[in-house]
Amino acid sequence: MNRKFISILAAAAVMLSSSVASAQSPAPKAAQQSVGPTVSASAVGVRAPAVVQNANARAADAHMGAGENVALMVVGGAALIIGAIMGHTAGALIAVAGAVVGLYGLYHFIQ
Repeated sequence: MNRKFISILAAAAVMLSSSVASAQSPAPKAAQQSVGPTVSASAVGVRAPAVVQNANARAADAHMGAGENVALMVVGGAALIIGAIMGHTAGALIAVAGAVVGLYGLYHFIQ
């Protein structure tokens, strides 16, 4: 009985949402995109997105790279902890490698 009630409510919600969507006014003709093949769609492969350069973008680029350095520190710290938990020779090697990666990230973060 409970499943039947939920199914009826779900069907009513779907019907109600589709009727509301069809009641909305269509976009004006000027805002619609043309349908059919275009020159830009005929290119094959990966294309770089168009980038608008302004003063804010150049200022943001000066601070980029901190994320990569922080990621190196986090990964190095995680490897250090995992190596300490593992123990023995393999754990010690992972811990030392994690410490090296973390310190490398810290070095570049400070500079």
